[in-house]
Amino acid sequence: MDPSFQIQPRSLDCANASLYIEISSQGLSYVILSNGVALALTIYNFNDAPSVPQTAEYIQQIIAKQPFLQQQFNSVHIIYSYAASVLLPQEFFDTTDHKAMLELVYGNCNEQIMKSDYMQKYSIHNIYCIPPLIHQVLTRYYSAAEHTHHFSLMPDLVSGLDTYLYCIFSPGQMKAILKKSGKLQAVQLFVYKTPQDAAYHLLNLCQSFDVNVKFCELRLSGMITENSALYKELYKYFLQMQFVPLSSTLQYPKEINNYPSHYFSHLFSAAACV
Repeated sequence: MDPSFQIQPRSLDCANASLYIEISSQGLSYVILSNGVALALTIYNFNDAPSVPQTAEYIQQIIAKQPFLQQQFNSVHIIYSYAASVLLPQEFFDTTDHKAMLELVYGNCNEQIMKSDYMQKYSIHNIYCIPPLIHQVLTRYYSAAEHTHHFSLMPDLVSGLDTYLYCIFSPGQMKAILKKSGKLQAVQLFVYKTPQDAAYHLLNLCQSFDVNVKFCELRLSGMITENSALYKELYKYFLQMQFVPLSSTLQYPKEINNYPSHYFSHLFSAAACV
């Protein structure tokens, strides 16, 4: 399997570096940081919609092909981006059947590992489940890794007290958060086939939380460009649109300048929020 994007480290002192791996049913990406310097970036897309065993095999192949991923890092952080996730206010955490709540939205979770992250800033718990085989493969290589869900990090990837939608695009999927006057309303993953599908999901999200799209800024990261049909479709409804650039708090390899910076801004922002 070949990566869609890759910037390899010229030299790497793993003992003083941190590895951040994001994994979903759609792909795997990782960044490596050390003392405020971005050393590596790699993105793999699983275009064939693999099963869980196939995904586990892909993970093992990726790690085997890049020996430095098998080294001892100062810290390792696993970020899960699987869709099955529900946000639960703190006051309901101890009295709610987490498994039943997830199954109400996503179906049977009997063979899944249940996890939760506490989002202290918002007094919310993110309840989610992940495939056991994926968890086993990753912990086999990174037994001391910290684990979290991408939805637990997304509300802090961009800031502001205004009303905005922040979207991260990948092939056929988008993750979106909606904030209204700076207050978190929703975090959700959508699957879409056409630009019209994507626009519908975002418009419906705004309508569900009584947000006027005329006054809602749309902030974009990931695989979307200004000349794409997707961008043009969204611009029909969202007149305030901007790409989210790379954070200025990190130093980046010069190769990253060969691509639009918003392609990768979410990856480095997530690493900074862990």
